[in-house]
Amino acid sequence: MKRIIFSGKGGVGKTTILSNLARLLARDGYKVLVIDCDPSMNLAMSLGISLDDIVSLADDSAHLREMLGSHMEEHDEHEMECTEEDLHEFILPAADGVRLIVMGTIPFGGAGCLCAPISLVRLLVNYLASDTEEYDFIFVDSQAGVEIFGRGLASEFDLSFVITEPTPKSLEVAKHGLKLAGDLGVKRQIVVVNKVEVDEDLQTAKRELDGNAQQIMSVSYDREVVEADKKGALLLDYSPQSSSLQDIMKVKQFMLSVE
Repeated sequence: MKRIIFSGKGGVGKTTILSNLARLLARDGYKVLVIDCDPSMNLAMSLGISLDDIVSLADDSAHLREMLGSHMEEHDEHEMECTEEDLHEFILPAADGVRLIVMGTIPFGGAGCLCAPISLVRLLVNYLASDTEEYDFIFVDSQAGVEIFGRGLASEFDLSFVITEPTPKSLEVAKHGLKLAGDLGVKRQIVVVNKVEVDEDLQTAKRELDGNAQQIMSVSYDREVVEADKKGALLLDYSPQSSSLQDIMKVKQFMLSVE
């Protein structure tokens, strides 16, 4: 079982790439759990789930206290007072058999940060990883930027996907994310340069990243992604032959080849 985190600057297409990778793997027969740590909670819609059907970790604060006690940071995965039945409430069936857990969002202004739910996600990942036959992959969709690495969520993960555009601002965030994931002992890092229009876009990204990642791949700019989003459709259903999906399939094949 592999634990994989996806990070990147806001708007680079992280959720689109993750959701399609998860569905493609599920279609191949792999058991995939996706955990949405982005407070925008767009991943559910990208996997065919209505926001009305979500029970998030952040929403059920009473249950969190029951499972972990009042001092969450003092616990580890071996001390979690929860069962599979407890977790079932939060695990939602999604497209193609993917499973989804939603961390949740900030409910109102002044409600405070999401530190406690992020800490819970870290414990849940470690807890679920202890059963190596339950899932083949656990994907974590981080919030935009790199703050989530500061919470230690990706510590000792098998793989980090850093999604970026071929633009200076996006590449700076990518470099920072690569550095922080390395600090946490992530075993392998792959950069996906999204929305590539010409080969120079990819070459620019490679020069800027300067060997910081073990592999740099690309996903082409594709108008079909925009059109699917406008219609509220899932790209894999709306345009299964799109150029971007062909590139995402190549990313999937490379990911499966990584030991």
